[in-house]
Amino acid sequence: MRRVEVFILAMVLIAGVFLQTTRVRGGETTAEQDQRMEWWREARFGMFIHFGLYSVAAGHWEGKPVKGLSSWNLYTTKAPLEKYVLLKDQFNPTEFDAEQIVQLAKAAGMKYIVITTRHHEGFSLFDTKHSDFDVMASPLKRNLMKEMADACHKHKMPLGWYYSILDWHHPDYTPRRPGDNRPTDKADYGRYMQFMKNQLRELLTNYGKIKILWFDGSWDPTFTNKMGQEIYDYVSSLQPGIVINNRLGHGGDDEAGDFGTPEQDIPVVRSNDKDWETCMTINDTWGFKSQDHNWKSATTMVQMLADCASKGGNFLLNIGPAPDGTIPEPSVVRLQKVGRWLAVNGQSIYGTKPGPYRKRLPWGCVTRKDLGDNRVRLYLHIFDWPKDGQLVVPRIVNTPLAAHLLADPSQKLLSVRQEEDQGDKFIRIDVGPKAPSDHDSVVALDIQGPPQVTPLRIKPAADGTLELLARDAQLNGQVVRYDSQPGRDSIGCWTQVKEWVSWPVKIIQPGKYEVEITYGCAPGNGGAYSVDLAGEKLRAKARETGGWFDCTTDIVGTVYVKNSGDQSVDLRCLEIQKGGVAVFDVRKIVLRPLLDEKPKSEN
Repeated sequence: MRRVEVFILAMVLIAGVFLQTTRVRGGETTAEQDQRMEWWREARFGMFIHFGLYSVAAGHWEGKPVKGLSSWNLYTTKAPLEKYVLLKDQFNPTEFDAEQIVQLAKAAGMKYIVITTRHHEGFSLFDTKHSDFDVMASPLKRNLMKEMADACHKHKMPLGWYYSILDWHHPDYTPRRPGDNRPTDKADYGRYMQFMKNQLRELLTNYGKIKILWFDGSWDPTFTNKMGQEIYDYVSSLQPGIVINNRLGHGGDDEAGDFGTPEQDIPVVRSNDKDWETCMTINDTWGFKSQDHNWKSATTMVQMLADCASKGGNFLLNIGPAPDGTIPEPSVVRLQKVGRWLAVNGQSIYGTKPGPYRKRLPWGCVTRKDLGDNRVRLYLHIFDWPKDGQLVVPRIVNTPLAAHLLADPSQKLLSVRQEEDQGDKFIRIDVGPKAPSDHDSVVALDIQGPPQVTPLRIKPAADGTLELLARDAQLNGQVVRYDSQPGRDSIGCWTQVKEWVSWPVKIIQPGKYEVEITYGCAPGNGGAYSVDLAGEKLRAKARETGGWFDCTTDIVGTVYVKNSGDQSVDLRCLEIQKGGVAVFDVRKIVLRPLLDEKPKSEN
């Protein structure tokens, strides 16, 4: 298995673990937890800040660019520790302005801030009595965390500390990173645990109210769930109302934490009972990297925020200050655009509950608020404006009461009505020909009663064709997943033979159908798969394309469907090519009717 692919797969598995259900703190009732979490659930949008010695390195080492994450520079380069620590003498971000950062967060519509107090490299950005590897030993000699705390308290911005369980600098921390050949025979992890507690006490007693503790590094094999619970309880005792994330263990029912933390990914399917927060970079890396100019657009970020809210999650968006402490201008410009959108549409994000759909819809997503008197408002986040000006809200059985555009100051009512197609009710809204926003146009739709939607069934187009898109598939397995990154929209990470996906379809016209599949397959990968429908199994082999996202379309074969009605199309991996990582990345399956043909037995 290629090294890069192993790393990517490992991070995918880690991201899945970070979304698992976490345990409520001992003795706390559900009502007490709800009260403690209320502000966080209503906030929906926060700023993440990664800053450290890796920001000085800026994605380079010894004059050469380094692949991968900026914040992992020490690990990736396997640099000798005695050389890496010399970056401390270059750490002099004189332009770091906590007041300006908080004002930017407010302008962006963000409701809390989480900043790295100490990342995996072990360099502390605060004045600590328990290490000389801190900001006070740098030329700057300013306690940046005190400046952040003062600015946040001044502007009533909830503040959270990021704190790494890993420490590649501390002599008692094990296991050592690659390239660190210091002996471990005298290392004592118990002493390291006490060091963490000492620093956490400083962070939670010297800076006023801290609302969040955001741990990282729970993949550390030495750090057990029991240790995580110990740290969780300790932090809770220092700040009783604090909210703590779930990166304090290795998953399971005994893992401590209040909310899940998928990274660089938004869950495809909404969870019914989990608090979670997606953390995302504004470009490609955590921390400043001078060669990383792949900035997400304001449109992408707005739509990610809406997608998170529609599934009951928060969106923690990262910025990486430059070596001098300034925020890169592309970040500033984009965040200001997001803030302008929220100034108009914020009610569709803040304090909302997840919408009635477990996945994104073809045109966008839905959040909701309960208005009382058996009236519910659905906020329809429209990413792809209908060309004919007719928005269809699918499979919803509630009676529509009223609808208007949030961006319309007059709140002029739109024409709205309930219709029915092939046994399914839906709501049609005349939204007009022009979208009011380039990012996400929001329609407020009021309905009677709690929203009720019927199950998804993919129906044929007018010519009888059934198009089964990756985003509509039901995933059956632990690893296989939907990739919603721009330009991808595929089912990937198909590394396990026993995992499969399915699509519920409604067959209107029985008969013969040609089955085609669109997929990508990186060199060295591939294997056998089957498409099962109406009791027939079509077997085929995936062939190499230029890469996972370089797609080709193959004809799999034909099937004869005898009966109309609800059925399932199942796509299964039968084998993975020897030496390969995965079978393929699937974009879609299309069933094309050959209605003038019949099977030979009926000719």
